[in-house]
Amino acid sequence: MDEVQRGQRRMSFNAAAETYRRGRPPYPEAVFDLLVSRCGLRPGTRVLEIGAGTGLATGPLLARGADVVAVEPGANLAEILAATHPAAEVVISDFETAELTGSFDLAVAATSLHWVDPVAAIAKLGDLVRPGGWLAAWWTDFGDVNRPTTFRDRLDDVYHDLLPGGPGYRDSRPYMLDTERWRGVLTAGGWFGDVSVDVIEWEQTLTPEAARELWSTFPNIAELSPADHEQFLSRLAGLIDGEVADPRLTAVYTAARTG
Repeated sequence: MDEVQRGQRRMSFNAAAETYRRGRPPYPEAVFDLLVSRCGLRPGTRVLEIGAGTGLATGPLLARGADVVAVEPGANLAEILAATHPAAEVVISDFETAELTGSFDLAVAATSLHWVDPVAAIAKLGDLVRPGGWLAAWWTDFGDVNRPTTFRDRLDDVYHDLLPGGPGYRDSRPYMLDTERWRGVLTAGGWFGDVSVDVIEWEQTLTPEAARELWSTFPNIAELSPADHEQFLSRLAGLIDGEVADPRLTAVYTAARTG
């Protein structure tokens, strides 16, 4: 994905902010338990959140007593974020150009670090996070090749028909599990070290409507022609009789600020 495509896709979520709010599932509680046990998240912790979206991570951070500064470039997403979580300080800006003042105890990027310039972002975080503080980045993979299901095998047929050329579900490898790459990104410049990777397994229960709304938030589905977009979502929903348990993986990277 080149810089132009990354910029376009990053802002695609803002164009469908309400769909994103409805469609994306919450992160598992184990993510925030990890931030408590490893990164010292507690009442009064000053947290910088990159690409906060509608607040899927903001809410749990606030619930644990953190003081959150949430940076979100999309005005529509930020409006939902501010209305839903008024205790957070919301900054509407690209992270790379946001005017922020340190020092933060913890910086988090929930499904967002791949949308920013990694070199510029890590250097900026090095200035903003205090020595001894932490950086945590995590992503959810909407599936798990090690836990195959009939639903996923049938969904592969829909992808092959409407998004040909990509790997099948069983042959895919989520980018968030490319641990060598992300360790390199997080430790670039020597600002952060002691990287740990934790993979949390969970399931999301999908109804036909929930599946339609979730897949509507994926950029490659949104970029289909209107006819193919509706065909994809209709066929997706048709695979679910009542509800289905769909496997999920959330990969959490934590890195200590050197000092």
